[in-house]
Order: sequence, then structure tokens, then C-alpha cells
Amino acid sequence: MNASGSFSCVRGLCVWLLLSLIPGCFSPQKAFAPKNHIRYYLDHGGRERTFLVYEPATLNEKERLPLLLCLHGGGGTDRGMVSLTNDRFNELADRYGFLVVYPRGIDKGWNDGREGDHSTAASEGIDDVGFFRTLIHELGKKYPVDEERIFTCGISNGGFMSNRLACELPELISGAALVAATMGREYATLCRPAEGVDILLINGTDDPLVSWEGGPVRVLGQERGEVLSAREAVRHWVKINGCDTVPVIEHLPDRDPDDGTTVACYRYFHQNGGNEVVLVEVQGGGHTWPGGRQYLGERIIGKTSRDIKACDLIWEFFNR
Repeated sequence: MNASGSFSCVRGLCVWLLLSLIPGCFSPQKAFAPKNHIRYYLDHGGRERTFLVYEPATLNEKERLPLLLCLHGGGGTDRGMVSLTNDRFNELADRYGFLVVYPRGIDKGWNDGREGDHSTAASEGIDDVGFFRTLIHELGKKYPVDEERIFTCGISNGGFMSNRLACELPELISGAALVAATMGREYATLCRPAEGVDILLINGTDDPLVSWEGGPVRVLGQERGEVLSAREAVRHWVKINGCDTVPVIEHLPDRDPDDGTTVACYRYFHQNGGNEVVLVEVQGGGHTWPGGRQYLGERIIGKTSRDIKACDLIWEFFNR
């Protein structure tokens, strides 16, 4: 490499280092991102945080667009979440015009508020709620985000974290979707938001990690804290949102009779058009993202339903 080329690389590195040290400052790096994504770096709490952004093809700086935060599970990554969902959120973003952000947790995890979680984020008390507050603020300066339409979703640890954001940032988060996740049992006593939030839960009845019936989360034989059952979590949010306690039940078509799953949907409406709660019961489903990749064998995580696409259900719920 010639001298001028070397200088250019060093100069670029120096600029990146300087930017990364400025609190709240974005530093984009396309070279370290999957195709069609932009990787940004953000300093928060003395740590460098990173996330991927997918800009919809219809991005127009003059029009406000919804923001969807998509959180990976414990042991996962931002890139892994793009892969798990088969780029489906990005396809929907192009069609409906919303921004998709895939954040990465500290040491591949989130401090979701569960007692007994031994992840780095939980053990070190990482302020992930503060990180997301800052992230949303900075994204609003970079993009024309519609502040009334900011949503979060995630699987497992990312789903529990999405629940925590709904509990603690209801003034920012309009809706949350939890896949293979509910709510920490002890944390439930702290979840008393001053205003309602639209909540969607998608849970498998045969989830071997986060049991449909609640109890301890089990990962590789290790317990990771007690959690509510899917129905207990629903009742918690139904009470917060002031919804009808009797749901409207719909059995969805068994589009793939060979996947070993069927799906029922329980909708808890608000009589005055307020926030809603929906439970999608994946009968026979495991610790998986319906319509997504079977990221581990069925003996470890259970079955992935092909009767529905979680991404489509989530966006339909948020966009109604």
C-alpha cells in the first residue's frame, strides 16, 4: 500500500476513535455491517455500544416514519437477529416504510430485570434502559422518526428486555412484542407503568427454556431466574391496559400440517379503543421465532412453526 493509502486508513481510524469517544455521537461503519445495513457506534455509560440500521427503500427525510427496535436473544448478536428473521422485517420495512434497528447487547445479552440471571449485562448492572433511551433520542436526530410510533420486539432475553422497556419507558415505547419470553416474576412487582402500552406475546406451549407454565428459565441445565407463565404475563398487561378480561379467540389456519404446530390467537380489547393485549399461543411450538430459522436442533429448542410468520404478525399488530 502506498503512503497516501496508509495515511487515509490511519486518518479514518483516528476520526472513528474520536467520534466513538463523544457521548451520544453516531459513528457509521458500512464495512462492518451486513449487506444493505449501516453499523453505528454509540458511547453510553463508558462503554461502546453498537447497532445495525436498515433504512427502508422509501426513506424520505420529509416524512415521519415508525421505528422498530429488534432485539436478539441471550448469546445472540445483531447480525444473528437479521438472519433469524430471514430479513423479513427489512422486506416489510421496504413495503410499509419504517426504520428497523438491530442493537447488540453487552457480551451478547441484555439486563432485562430478571432476578437470578447470570449474564454479564445483569451481573454488572448494565443500564440498558438508559442505553435505549439515548439510542431512541439519537436516532430521532439522525432520522425523521415518528415519536408516536416507536416499537420494540425481541426473542427470549431480547423479549424480556422489550417487556422491560414497555414497563419503564412507556412515554417512548408505543408497543412491545415478546417472542419466547414473558416477564420476570420478581420484576413483575416493579412493572407499573403510568400509561398503557400495546403488548403482543408469541409463546410456544412446548418451549423447553421459557416454559409456557412459567417457573425457572433453564439454559443448558442452569437456572436463569423465575418468570411468569404466558397467561400470567397477559393478565398483568390486561390489568395495566384496562382491557376486557374475556378474550376474542381465533384459531389460525394450519398452513403447514407437517410442522407439528397449530396456532390460536387471544385478543384482549379495550372498550374505548385504548391499548390492547394479544397472546399468540403456538401449540407444539418451542423456543423459536415462528417463520424464522430453526437456529438449533429441535431436541434443544423445540419446533419452529411454519403456520405463521412472527415478523408479519408483529408488524400487523403495531401497524393496525
